Amino acid sequence: MPRLVPESVTFTEQLVPPPLYAQLLLFSVPEESDVEMEIDHGLGSRTDTRLSIGRVPSQMSRATMVRTPAARPTTQEKVIQEMDDQENILITELKQSEYRLEESEEVESPREPDILYLDDKVPITSRTEEDEYDTDLEVEEDSEDLHDTSGKSNYKKICSQFGVVPISYFVRHILDQELVMRYHGLGPVAAKAMALVLKDNVTLEKLNLNGNWIEGPGGEAMARMLEENDYISEVCLSDNRLGTTGAKSLCRMLGVNTGLRKIDLSDNAFEDGAVEFFVEMLDNNKYLKSLNLSRNRFGEQAGELLGPAIASNDILDSLDLSWNHLRQKGAVSVARGLKENVRLKYCSLAWNGFGPEGGAAIADALVTNNSLQEIDISGNRLNADVAVKVAKAIAVNDNIRVLRMGNNLLTTIGAIALARSINETDSSEMEELDLTDIPVEFEFLRICEDIKMKRTNFKVTHGPILRSGNTMEDLGKPAIDPFKRKDPVMVLQDHIVVNDMRLLDILKRHDPNETLEVTPEQFMAALDELAVPYDKPKVDEAIERIAKEQNGRIHFGDFIKQFEQTGEDVNAADEDDQVT
Repeated sequence: MPRLVPESVTFTEQLVPPPLYAQLLLFSVPEESDVEMEIDHGLGSRTDTRLSIGRVPSQMSRATMVRTPAARPTTQEKVIQEMDDQENILITELKQSEYRLEESEEVESPREPDILYLDDKVPITSRTEEDEYDTDLEVEEDSEDLHDTSGKSNYKKICSQFGVVPISYFVRHILDQELVMRYHGLGPVAAKAMALVLKDNVTLEKLNLNGNWIEGPGGEAMARMLEENDYISEVCLSDNRLGTTGAKSLCRMLGVNTGLRKIDLSDNAFEDGAVEFFVEMLDNNKYLKSLNLSRNRFGEQAGELLGPAIASNDILDSLDLSWNHLRQKGAVSVARGLKENVRLKYCSLAWNGFGPEGGAAIADALVTNNSLQEIDISGNRLNADVAVKVAKAIAVNDNIRVLRMGNNLLTTIGAIALARSINETDSSEMEELDLTDIPVEFEFLRICEDIKMKRTNFKVTHGPILRSGNTMEDLGKPAIDPFKRKDPVMVLQDHIVVNDMRLLDILKRHDPNETLEVTPEQFMAALDELAVPYDKPKVDEAIERIAKEQNGRIHFGDFIKQFEQTGEDVNAADEDDQVT
């Protein structure tokens, strides 16, 4: 389409847009002056044209857009078209109004075009007042959303939809292999927001949400997340008040999830009504290795149902049912299930009120179970008879390495029976015996010392040490102290008594001339070589005193005579005068 140029517009006005042209006139032409301009129309002649300029056009004047008739372009229009094609300059077409303006009136300047093409490539866009406050933050955020694979932006959007505040700790650690958020006060809604993001997470392996009270709805959301995410191998949802609703969802999830190996569901207020879901899960479990159901509300009825499920499961390595209320029939059923189980290596049944009946069932299970390596039956009201039965069981079961029976009524007889069984069973691999808060006597300690001489890594935990037993059979029984050792050197008033023949042999080696005398330094070196504890300050004082009396030397010939005459009775004869 050819350019339409009004006849009243000069060549200079054609090359420069009106607003810019007006500005040029403002700065280069004095007001109320005339300017003569010569224009070459390309016709071979030169014509003088006088442009009379009054005031600079203002916003009060009017301008109209006039379309040039579609006729054959003149020579001037051809030139303008060619220059327009070369320079790509936008020209606004104006024509003066037909009516004559008074010299006092101001001419309205045309509106500045939105886009000016100054060259072939770079357009300049005019800015409005709103544009002055815009930044590129929103553009960058949108771009980040499109390329964000971590789920951070998605999490913020979900939180906005749910009306919860995004948790900055979760955003910072969303790509960690282990995420620990204990007692963050999440609640059900925040847990749902996290679950929607974590379902696509491929870096997280361990998740700990202990103590957040996400309740049943939060447990359902986490279960749906774990149904899709097989990368997480360990989950802790303890102390979250999941209830029966959460138990149902999580047990359904455990039936389809192939990546989860360990789950902690302790302290979630599970009652007997929820046990049927766990029974079904234990029967069909193919991947889970560790299950923690401690500190819930499973009672005797739940124990009766769990027993057969434990017997049939051959996948679990660890099971924790401590701090429930299994008791009596429930305890017996669980013990029978443990007897038939061929896989469990760790089982905690502590604080369930088993009583003597349940304890006897456990002892019977330990006789035949060859897979169990650690068992905890603390705090179950077990008595000395149960301890004796368990002692007989571990005498024939050499796979038990850790036995915990603390906080029971075993008495000193039960403790001694257990220690003696471990000591007399050569094939036993017992590494730890935990009898927390159970009083023991010196005989028990002596047996434990014998065990430690055979197995240096053996560890024992017990209660207070009594001078005698605490049963009817121990009344009037003299106390036994297996750790009462003879001192190698005793100071009796102003004399030193050697009470160990080995020390005399060492002193003889320090006396090659057989003078039966050594220096104080040699005497102390002999004591150090003996490597037996003694009261060093008291002996130093005595040796220094005796050396002054014997010209700086210690005569030990008398020690040999004393030892030959009295032997070990020296200590007994002068026990009242001994100073340690």
